[in-house]
Amino acid sequence: MRTLKGWRSAKLQLERWRKSLARLRVTLKRARPVDATAVDLASGEPFAPGGRPQTRFSAQLIYFTSADITLRRPSGALLVIDTYELESLSDGKTRVLP
Repeated sequence: MRTLKGWRSAKLQLERWRKSLARLRVTLKRARPVDATAVDLASGEPFAPGGRPQTRFSAQLIYFTSADITLRRPSGALLVIDTYELESLSDGKTRVLP
């Protein structure tokens, strides 16, 4: 597996993944809920506790900057993740370490 370190060296690969909407394996440094939850619009609080916190999940890359990435989950939920929370992105052939 080829490994690219840093956003500058991986910019071309990230752009390829974004254009082809490739299914990526995302690994986070800390576990967090990544699925959509129902929210009470009046108070802004969730109706039920969010899903299980996860460190690994699959998603498609929608947009990226040097500060954050936007991902689409298979459920259709959009996630914006800061790069300092991200451990790696991989398509099985190439791995990107921010």
